[in-house]
Amino acid sequence: MEATKHSFSAIQQEIAAMLDVPDEELTDGQKIAMDAYLNELASMEADKVDAFGQFVRVQAAIADACRKESQRLAVRARTAENRLENMKGHYMFVMRQNGLKKVSGSVYTLQTRESKSVVVPDDVTMLPVEYQRIKAEANKEAIKRALTSGIVVPGCQIVVKESLQIK
Repeated sequence: MEATKHSFSAIQQEIAAMLDVPDEELTDGQKIAMDAYLNELASMEADKVDAFGQFVRVQAAIADACRKESQRLAVRARTAENRLENMKGHYMFVMRQNGLKKVSGSVYTLQTRESKSVVVPDDVTMLPVEYQRIKAEANKEAIKRALTSGIVVPGCQIVVKESLQIK
């Protein structure tokens, strides 16, 4: 007996098939051979689990490194944006101070323009309802408490999820 398929699923199926054979149907020599082969399959299974665990760890490390790099780049972007805003503010100040609305270079032109924007209070609940946008959200914590205590919440249910832990 030799394992020809080496996928985790195939190993599991082969172990299950071998364990389905009643001991009474096997000779002593077949039992010894089967035990040896089951040990080989168990070793292959352990190798698959270890390889998968290593793969998961490496991918998690890559994802974490990408997340950190993303944060680092976001900080650099904010720094560049702040420098840009400071420089624009400086040029606006100088142009206003000198009464200039437009200044041309060889390639670019700086020009000031006015725009209007609306300033609203931080607490928008103070505004009349017709001037508010209302975003409805489900209160999942309250729904879970209600469902757990036997209260029926239309369209809601508790779903049990299973996840794979790798230690």
